[in-house]
Amino acid sequence: MALAALVVLVPTTVFVIGGNEWQDYFLYRSTVPIDANADGTVELDDTTWGPARSAELDDTSAYTVPAGVRVIVVAVAVDPHGEPPGCLSPQLVEQSTGRQWNEMRSELGIPYSSEESSSCIVATDDEPVIDPYELILAFGVPDDAEGPFWVEVSPTDAIPYLARFSIDP
Repeated sequence: MALAALVVLVPTTVFVIGGNEWQDYFLYRSTVPIDANADGTVELDDTTWGPARSAELDDTSAYTVPAGVRVIVVAVAVDPHGEPPGCLSPQLVEQSTGRQWNEMRSELGIPYSSEESSSCIVATDDEPVIDPYELILAFGVPDDAEGPFWVEVSPTDAIPYLARFSIDP
C-alpha cells in the first residue's frame, strides 16, 4: 500500500513543483521594456501602442479616493494590425524610485464606460474589436509620488517584452 502511494505521490509532487517553477519563470521573469519611439509609439505583438497622454484629476469628489491619494489618468492609443491584443493589467511606475501602482479605475469608483476601455480586449456583441481605440487607465498614487512616471503595458503574447511610455502629468 505504501509503495502504491509513493507511485502516485512522487510524480504528482514533481509535476506540481515543476509546474510552479515553470510558471514563475515564464510569467514572472524579468521584463524587457521597449521604450516609445520619438513619435511616442511602440510596435509590439502586431499592434501599435501609443502615444500616451496623461493628466491628474483635479476634482475627485465624485469618486471613492482615499485621503492622501491623487488620481492620475492615462490614455494609451491601441491600433491592432491583426488579432486584437490581450495584456496584463497596465502599471504606473515612479521613475525615480521604482514604486509601482496597478490600474484602479473600478476601485476608485470611476464608472465603467463603453467608450473608455481599461482592458486591452475590447468587444461589442461578443466580437473582438480590431479598430483603433484608447486604453483609459486610472491610477491612485500617494501624494508624495513624483513624476516623471512610466506607464507599462504588457501584451500577453509578447511576454517578457512590454511597451513603456514616459509621462509627467
